[in-house]
Amino acid sequence: MNIRKTHLLILLCTFCILTPVYTQQPLFEEFKKKAGDYAALYTNKVEVGYSPYFYINHPYWDTDEFQKGAVCYNGLLYTDIKLRYDTYKKQLIVITPEKRILLQVDMRKVDYFIIGEKKFMPHKDTYSALLYNSPQMRLTQYVLCRLGASVEKNRISYRKFEKNARFVLSKDDTEYIVTSRSSFLKLFPVYKKQLKRYAREQDLNFSISHRAEALTALTKYADSLINKK
Repeated sequence: MNIRKTHLLILLCTFCILTPVYTQQPLFEEFKKKAGDYAALYTNKVEVGYSPYFYINHPYWDTDEFQKGAVCYNGLLYTDIKLRYDTYKKQLIVITPEKRILLQVDMRKVDYFIIGEKKFMPHKDTYSALLYNSPQMRLTQYVLCRLGASVEKNRISYRKFEKNARFVLSKDDTEYIVTSRSSFLKLFPVYKKQLKRYAREQDLNFSISHRAEALTALTKYADSLINKK
């Protein structure tokens, strides 16, 4: 009797183990079929998101919405995929083809990526957006993100991410941190008056929310002045 019970128990356990496997197999086959050659991107950890019950904002570049883009991964370019970049974890996130799972991309194999119209290149331990590029100079932007102090809203305490943009102008094989119009003008003493007049005539706005556009326009104009020589 005990032997029969033991056999039944073994059969029951085997059934319980095999059933989920057989259930998941069609899903796995569907995933492989849709992923195709892109499957290499979908081999890392699942993203752990930021619940709106605990965080009052998000740490993603520009928006937490997924945008169309591309990734140069391990030397191969993968296009027409949806991405977002986490500036706090310094992590690129991608949606699997069937739009069911959000996955982290293995950043050790990312050569560069594109979100919308911005190309992101490696910069120290993060990635920076390429705003302007020419043989003479390059302007890039990266974001320093940290978890700040708690804030209260409707008597509920939340954590808040603090994001600070950093702009780097590269010229003459040297990198310069640019924080404002004045710090930019100091890098071009010969053209300071012309650059100042251009910024005034174009009504360039160097406030935090418009600084990227203003510095990009000023960099482009500075490059044109140098090329007139």
